[in-house]
Amino acid sequence: MRVFIAIDLPEEVRSQLAAVERELRLTTNSARWVAAESIHVTLKFIGEIPEKRIQSIDEAMSGITWKPFQVAVRGTGFFPGKRSPRVLWAGLKAPTMEGLSEKIDSRMERFGFDKEKRAFRAHVTLARARHTRLDAALVTAAAKFEEQNFGSFSVDRCFLYQSALKSSGSVYTRIKEYLLSPGSGSRE
Repeated sequence: MRVFIAIDLPEEVRSQLAAVERELRLTTNSARWVAAESIHVTLKFIGEIPEKRIQSIDEAMSGITWKPFQVAVRGTGFFPGKRSPRVLWAGLKAPTMEGLSEKIDSRMERFGFDKEKRAFRAHVTLARARHTRLDAALVTAAAKFEEQNFGSFSVDRCFLYQSALKSSGSVYTRIKEYLLSPGSGSRE
């Protein structure tokens, strides 16, 4: 099974991002769009594992402490950049989210999971290139959303998801919920 740990977005933020997707979808055929109900923030991509490893994930995530935090969803952009765009994203302002991702990564590594090689960059994926890159028409159309505010929300939990790859796109199913208890006044 293919799994990852993520934060959900509230419905009001998802609906604003879905409206952006609907508008931009008309400008290009070069993108595979993330379904509105599937929009999330990945904290740790784990990948393909045997089902029995879910217990190890549970042990790694058990008792994780982190102070609940605010997330502001603002602006759009492209990875790796506008000149050769492969991913359209919405930006996140959440100063402590990178630390949470690193803590999860470190805990997972102690249970035999691979450490993340790339630096964590808080974002919400809206579309991926169908082939090698997204076209210039999409980059131009998305410019109007570069500074748009899509809302904010509080995070006090994260989820383990299973990702099933289908011809229509990925389908995500929640497997477990992990409350982020604040602990004894620390972020750890």
